[in-house]
Amino acid sequence: MRRLAALLLAGAMALGLAGCGAGEADPSVSPDPEPTQTPRELPFALAYDPQSSLHPITGQSQVNLDLAGLVYEGLYKLDRDFVPQPALAQSAAVSGDGLVWTITLRAGVRFSDGTALTAAHVASSLETARASELYGQRLGQVTGVEAADDGTVRLTLSSPNGALDALLDIPIVLEQADGIPLGTGRYRFASGQEGLILQANEHYDRQVPYETIALRSAGGADERLAAFDSGDVTAVATDFSSSYALGYSGNYETYDFPTTTLLYVGFRTTGGLCASAQVRQALSKAFDREELVSALLAGHGDAASLPISPLHQDYDVQAAQELDYDLPGGRALLLEAGYTQGEDGRFYRGSQAVEVTIVVNNDSAAKQELAQFLADSLAALGVGATVSALPWEEYLAALSGGQFDLYVGEVRMTGDFDPTALLAGGLNYGGYTSSTGSALLADWRGAQGTQRSRAAAQLWDAFAQDAPIAPLCFKRGSLLVRWGMARNIQPTQADLFWNLEQWQVEESGAPA
Repeated sequence: MRRLAALLLAGAMALGLAGCGAGEADPSVSPDPEPTQTPRELPFALAYDPQSSLHPITGQSQVNLDLAGLVYEGLYKLDRDFVPQPALAQSAAVSGDGLVWTITLRAGVRFSDGTALTAAHVASSLETARASELYGQRLGQVTGVEAADDGTVRLTLSSPNGALDALLDIPIVLEQADGIPLGTGRYRFASGQEGLILQANEHYDRQVPYETIALRSAGGADERLAAFDSGDVTAVATDFSSSYALGYSGNYETYDFPTTTLLYVGFRTTGGLCASAQVRQALSKAFDREELVSALLAGHGDAASLPISPLHQDYDVQAAQELDYDLPGGRALLLEAGYTQGEDGRFYRGSQAVEVTIVVNNDSAAKQELAQFLADSLAALGVGATVSALPWEEYLAALSGGQFDLYVGEVRMTGDFDPTALLAGGLNYGGYTSSTGSALLADWRGAQGTQRSRAAAQLWDAFAQDAPIAPLCFKRGSLLVRWGMARNIQPTQADLFWNLEQWQVEESGAPA
């Protein structure tokens, strides 16, 4: 199990998506691929918040939303490389203009009460999602949802999105007038002798390893920490950059999963030092992203120089290399931009040493530590940097007013990794504009298949040349599981129990 020694960073600015997928499970775990053959009655228990809604679309309690993957399914689900895999969807057809997606549902699917799934259920759920705080932003370009017939749902968009399926892992529900919505997933909520439980769904078409899963009342972070440490709860999700993660103790195994949460540096592109794309490239090359992940996140992240996960098929390694850590390359760019380097190693414009201010939210010492890491990195390049740590409201005011040279940012991107908000929308605090970049972004968003790969290469090449922001890494979340309870665990961001059917468990509780 890993502990976070020192951590992280700036204000979380949600881009959409909520819910709890780097590539591999924690290396200390030796998975066995053999699936469990029969459901078992084991002391496997999870936390929930009885004071909050269990609705997977309109609910707001993260501990309850973490249970959604066990009870509900979406049209699609994202795997650990963020590739959409069909769940309730059988196939999809896209109109020539890219504005209409017609999705055929998988036949024979039933909710946990035996009700057959229809397109009307899908349309109703997606309409609920469009109006929700949780999913409304990601579906902002969906202008219409309708059931074409019982087995087909049609979505109309305001602009093409060739990766719409990456946004459709939204739970499909059968609403209940006086209770928790029903789902088509592996379990259903039920009443047990000691309270609420998860009961295996008899209408689910695959075998699960546990017949029942106990739910323990532990809505608060302190309650969950105590319940996990005592063994009353078997598994919990955590972000090792949070203060609560440091309190977990006892014997457990850690299973990381990649997320869409991006840590990045924003530049003020409208004036000052960072108005030059060449300078922005140089500054980006000062940041050793691998060291950042290792030293500040204890390995719980994936270094990235582009605003898309390096696990994603559209991540362009060649373009990323133009922005990767390279101090000699960064110094050469500053010299080409007309700066001179003194005998003291610092860069000058005339007789004036180059200085920048890095703005960061001061809500934790860890965020300021990240900013200091960046300042030290710039000093190694030859650029002086001062950290300005501000309370949240002042931090936002500084960003909105352009009162910064650089700022530390964190944003949770959607599953299609659309960077529009960062580069041309509400999170474009640096004032970056590029008609070419906007056109390339639109081309990539609308493309599919091989055309999308080509469009991605063009987009990220242009991004590397302009360097409007400096991505640092994508964080990883962690699923902590009591030692010896199960193996071959591969969580994802949206479903902590992604491959539950393949978990290897032992009734004795001993390691497999």
